[in-house]
Amino acid sequence: MKKMRTILSLTLTMIMLFTLLTACGQENKTPDTPANEPAGSVAPDADSGAVEGTVTFCLESAKKTAFEPFIEAFEKEYPGINVEVLWDKDDNTLIAANQAPDLIKSGDIHVSSSRDLLLDLTPYMEQDAQEVNADDFFPATLESLKVDGKLLAMPTSFNVGLLYYNKTLFDEAGVTYPTDDWSQEDFIKAGQALTKQEDGKYSQWGCTTVLGWWGEWLVHVRQAGGDWMVDNLCALDTPEAVKGLQFFFDKTTKGTYKFAPSSTDDALGGFAGGLSAMEYGGHTGMWVAYNAVEGLDWDIAALPSGSAQKAGSEFAVEGYAISKDTKNPEAAWTFLKYFTGKEGAKLMNELGYPCCRQSVVDEKLAVPKEERGCPQNLEALYAAMDDAMTLPRDPEFNNCTQTVVQPVIDLMLEGELSPEEAAKEATAQANDYLESNR
Repeated sequence: MKKMRTILSLTLTMIMLFTLLTACGQENKTPDTPANEPAGSVAPDADSGAVEGTVTFCLESAKKTAFEPFIEAFEKEYPGINVEVLWDKDDNTLIAANQAPDLIKSGDIHVSSSRDLLLDLTPYMEQDAQEVNADDFFPATLESLKVDGKLLAMPTSFNVGLLYYNKTLFDEAGVTYPTDDWSQEDFIKAGQALTKQEDGKYSQWGCTTVLGWWGEWLVHVRQAGGDWMVDNLCALDTPEAVKGLQFFFDKTTKGTYKFAPSSTDDALGGFAGGLSAMEYGGHTGMWVAYNAVEGLDWDIAALPSGSAQKAGSEFAVEGYAISKDTKNPEAAWTFLKYFTGKEGAKLMNELGYPCCRQSVVDEKLAVPKEERGCPQNLEALYAAMDDAMTLPRDPEFNNCTQTVVQPVIDLMLEGELSPEEAAKEATAQANDYLESNR
């Protein structure tokens, strides 16, 4: 994911917005707003009447069928607001062209780096506290979207690391399904029992290897007692972090346990391919894709304990923010409230994403497990939040990890570097990058 960069300097933004306020008669300010306060930076006057305006945001056309009725229902309730979906457009491209949509897709690792682009939603939340009902959100989902005490986005869904497993492959091998109290040894034993070879080639993997991002290897690092960042510096070269990388390496064919593919092996379609019994960490955003695979019978469990602790799975939040450049902040906030309210949370559940509102979750958990679709063990999803860890809030984390650290991890999986060598190299390069870009 590319991070958003500030399009205008703060000085130019203030000049532009001051000019806009002067031309518009400062109609968006409350009586207490200072004369030089940017439009939309405070909550709208509750006595100003019906809200009107156009709200734009980007969305994938694959979600068109689900979102069009949702938007129609919103526009029926708020006839003065027109919602214009920019189908298959990219937020970052539009921002770079000074054409930012009113709502911007964001998340916990983005709000820090894009803070200068986003409207502070705190006053809006305070004004509409009863309607929004912040207590209905899982607390961590809101806290993850705050920077310096300012709420910069509203949560729509979240990811937490889990153990995914293929029930059919477990049944065929006579292996007991994972439980929430599995140890690392249980995981290794099951992985090896579920790995198959035919004519010298792997025909079934005990577990996938999550490639191309931190979704698995960082979990192992943290469960071994290490972390990516300590005291604002990359710390992947600590003994604990190296131990986690060693386990990530050892479960592959290049290492000791050999029940998962290295980057040079045929992954057999990954977990969605139906020939991998487990996936470690994974992403809830893949649920829709997994459920689209005919015959894939799968479920989830809490991650096994690591070598040092159970805690360490990734906790990440996705949501939407309001652009500081919006011409219709009240309309944008009205739609964002609806989108992240109970109706929006129900929509996210229908689309197959974990929603962030406890009331909607309670309704879903009230359905007996045997009557649920995949995954059935939703209790594990919400319990896993207790052992999850947020990602570093450093604005450079995303880019540094993907462009600097990940290529070194890839070399490790190819067998070009040992885990210890990779850890030292990744740490040195990452800290050089951080020093140069801060």
